[in-house]
Amino acid sequence: MTRGLKITGSSLLMLLAIAILIVCKYDFPKKINLTYPAIEFRPGNQASVDKTAITLKGTLHRKLFRDQRFTGEIEITKYEVTKARMMPIVFNKNINNGWGVTVYLNDTYDADSGAVQEMNIVQLSSIWKTGDFDSMKFLLFEPVGADSGQGKDLQIMAPATDYDSAMALDQQYKEQGKY
Repeated sequence: MTRGLKITGSSLLMLLAIAILIVCKYDFPKKINLTYPAIEFRPGNQASVDKTAITLKGTLHRKLFRDQRFTGEIEITKYEVTKARMMPIVFNKNINNGWGVTVYLNDTYDADSGAVQEMNIVQLSSIWKTGDFDSMKFLLFEPVGADSGQGKDLQIMAPATDYDSAMALDQQYKEQGKY
């Protein structure tokens, strides 16, 4: 009977180790396919409001005890550069409570051979989200769409349909420490 307990104990220990390994390595992917109305604005300047839309298609990877990562596309209707290939976004939970950066590879290809003629890396914005993209905040680098820029105060909030809803959402992000 002692030998049977040892085998059972060893088997249970091995199963537990395998379960822990699976939970730690598995990234709990969630497919995302959303379109939100959005408002681009400068806080304190209601005349700066411009309506746009944001479409997300991809996968949110949610590993336990690690930063979340989004692979796919985030297209902002207003900006042509967002139709280019996007680098994966890592939402760093230790930096401003979930900060990420949207980076696009805006390549130019040769019409005949299909080879890359010019490779432009465009850092579009800082990004924060709530939940599984329940809402988003973009702090755009200016000039928008240039190879390099500087974050000032031009923002896009989604979902939002007017200045007041965008400011209310912005306030929620600030209360969570997401600038």
